[in-house]
Amino acid sequence: MNTIRMSTGIKPFLLTALLLLSACHTAPATNRMETASPLPADFIDPTKSVFALSNYSQSVSTWLPDGQAMQMPVLDNAAQQRHFSALKSRYFGMEPHEKSPWNPYYIASILRRGAERVRDLNISKYLGEQSVSWGENFRVHSVQWKREVRNNAATRIDAVYRPAGRGIALRETLVRDLPTTDPAYDDPRQAGQGYPFDNLQNSSIRPGTPVYILTHSHDRRWKYVLSPTVTGWVHSEDIAVADRKFVSEWLALADNHLGAFIKQPVSVRQRGLYYFTARPGTILPFSNKMPGFFDVAVPAGKSDGHAQMRQVRLKDEEFVAMPWKMTPANLAVLLQSMSGRPYGWGNYNFYNDCSAEIRSLMMPFGLFLPRNSAAQIQATARLVDLSKENISRRLSYLKEHGRPFTTLVWIPGHIMLYIGNTVIDGRKVPMTYQNIWGLRPADSASRSIIGGSVFFPLLASYPEDPRLTSLVSKSQFKLGFIE
Repeated sequence: MNTIRMSTGIKPFLLTALLLLSACHTAPATNRMETASPLPADFIDPTKSVFALSNYSQSVSTWLPDGQAMQMPVLDNAAQQRHFSALKSRYFGMEPHEKSPWNPYYIASILRRGAERVRDLNISKYLGEQSVSWGENFRVHSVQWKREVRNNAATRIDAVYRPAGRGIALRETLVRDLPTTDPAYDDPRQAGQGYPFDNLQNSSIRPGTPVYILTHSHDRRWKYVLSPTVTGWVHSEDIAVADRKFVSEWLALADNHLGAFIKQPVSVRQRGLYYFTARPGTILPFSNKMPGFFDVAVPAGKSDGHAQMRQVRLKDEEFVAMPWKMTPANLAVLLQSMSGRPYGWGNYNFYNDCSAEIRSLMMPFGLFLPRNSAAQIQATARLVDLSKENISRRLSYLKEHGRPFTTLVWIPGHIMLYIGNTVIDGRKVPMTYQNIWGLRPADSASRSIIGGSVFFPLLASYPEDPRLTSLVSKSQFKLGFIE
């Protein structure tokens, strides 16, 4: 998740001016036109502008190799199979050492360690007496609001494993840190705060993902679940109980044939019955592969809250068998669908943030990555820490040693994928693919917003606005190599 959002408040004089401008009574339109000075096209408000991307092509073909190089693997088959085995273990592994949400051994160990720890930390952090957060109405949350959410979240978590706790996501569901859809923003008057940075929005869980239900909210509208990547509150209707028969059948299918979506959005339906919308990062077992088609298993809910298995037919242009061969040509298919999409903090509105983007991009190739950027860089096979090097040395090392499409670049709160080098103004520079909210100046008093998944070079400074701090100049700078 991109957390490059530290900021300072608006000066009192500027805030007063903003309040006057937003008052209900305004001067006649003719007077406003006579006295108003034109605003720059990139202006949003005194703390925000739009970064001009026109100097950097957003066409996928611009940044990929030509000819036969498009078909050359960037990760060999043995490495892909090794990663794929680890991915299946995390989702479906049932041996004592494996960490699937359906694995009794793993869940029992979680319960012994205290499964309520994360939940209770969030309750204290966001609902404590000293906590302050803003709602969507630009007002601070009341004591009553905090009390109602706290009471709804404070339910008992069983200390022993329950087979009936196993569940499956029926559709993509947003994961919240508390059982409420209300946002909790930091001071929206500050740059980098307010929309879209809802502190309660954690992540999302894709359709068909195994989960373990730890508890329900008091009003039963929410389930507190553990998934392969994240723990949090989800809407109850998005999860169905997976009984022993369903789990056995699903595991058997997934062990033989597992596939992934490579385009978005895909409306998954059969004979007029809609199940869910899928996008890259969604994986499902399949039973048959035919020329041009797959017969894919999908979960559906029954009236008693339990899951049943249904089958849909998907085209091979939207769904592939895993692990998909990791070539630039196949990466291009995903990038054509994923690039240009809006930024979604914690998967807000089912869009990706930085780490969700990288995770979703790697999933069809059988690569499992954790959910947040710091964990992702630590999960790579080889880590090179360049934090003590200057900007020039950091860029030089990446240009010389980076491996296109398998090198992750991490700075605090943000992660990106190195895709190769390009030439800008006669100089060779590293190019990245990333989902980013924006850049900021040294004083953090404003933001230049990008707000989506883009191809973006790493430069010492950006000619569009030299005041902006380079991503390469952050306090930490690490490269992670997927091998």
